[in-house]
Amino acid sequence: MKHIYLAELSQDGGPIFAGLQFATPWLEYNYWALDPGVVRPIPDEGEDCEQGFVLLGGPAELTVGSFRKGSDETRGVAGTRGRGPGYIVGPVGYDCEIQNLSDRAFGVFQVKVAMNAEQMGVVTRDSFRDAFMQIGAFAQTELKWRDAIHGGCGKIATRHVLEPEDFRSDWIYLDHAVLEEKSSVGYHYHDTLEESFVLLGGRGLMTTDDETFEVSQGSVTWQGIGQAHGIYNPGPEPLEFVRVAVLQRDKKTTTIDLNDDLSARAPS
Repeated sequence: MKHIYLAELSQDGGPIFAGLQFATPWLEYNYWALDPGVVRPIPDEGEDCEQGFVLLGGPAELTVGSFRKGSDETRGVAGTRGRGPGYIVGPVGYDCEIQNLSDRAFGVFQVKVAMNAEQMGVVTRDSFRDAFMQIGAFAQTELKWRDAIHGGCGKIATRHVLEPEDFRSDWIYLDHAVLEEKSSVGYHYHDTLEESFVLLGGRGLMTTDDETFEVSQGSVTWQGIGQAHGIYNPGPEPLEFVRVAVLQRDKKTTTIDLNDDLSARAPS
């Protein structure tokens, strides 16, 4: 089981899951808390990679040299009218810095995904600013309700916030979802991707490898390749989460449903 609460992590920064061995091009998965007004440098460490930031508050601003993106652009977008949560993906291979423009501290997740020579070949200093910078919000108003997925029960509201064509690496999805009461993402596994859930609100029961445990706002989970998992919301509050997923290079996405809606599971 890979599950941790943000309060258990160093607020100064570091890996979320110490010693985690990636089976995809996922290079790093870090977390830190960013105080109001603080500017945090993000140095280019010579890695050929794409990186992104999931923000638990906002607005924020990303600066690369003399180029800035954020501030008024993110207010009401990557800050949901100044409070977050939101995201910034990019740039590739440059020193940059991120600043908290709000009056509250908030958490920041950093994702780094390795790129091969072919992927790096399409990135230039001039082009990344327009084509390779993604910024926005996890806004519930943009979610679409549908029947539960992967053999789950009830209803789920989902959105692929960023899809494969939005990335230049093998980072494949940045998703946002809300499960209503008595609803689930059914028990399933993936043959070719690794993923993490970040809970933004509510409480639920996560099942991983037949172990069921409680999760709540501030929980972060990790699901490896071939690792069965799913999540159930017993209610009464909606359960909101973000999903980060990275695909194995030159593979196709596969999902195998295990015909269990998890509603009968209790904490181990």
